[in-house]
Amino acid sequence: MSKYMSKSKAAQASAMQQAHKAPHPGPDATATLTHEEIARRAYEIYVDKGCRQGQSEQNWLQAKQK
Repeated sequence: MSKYMSKSKAAQASAMQQAHKAPHPGPDATATLTHEEIARRAYEIYVDKGCRQGQSEQNWLQAKQK
C-alpha cells in the first residue's frame, strides 16, 4: 500500500483483499434462480423502493438471495 493512501482507503483495500480470499458459495447456491428471474425480482424490488436510483447492486443482491 502506498504511504499516500488514506487510512480509510487502506482499510477498504484490506477488506477487499480479505473478501477475495474468503470462500465463495458454489454454483448450487443460485442454481435455482435464472438470470432472468433475478433481474425480474431486482426490478420489483426497485419499484417497491420507489424507483430510487443508485441501488441497483443492492437490489440485485437482495433478489439473488430470495
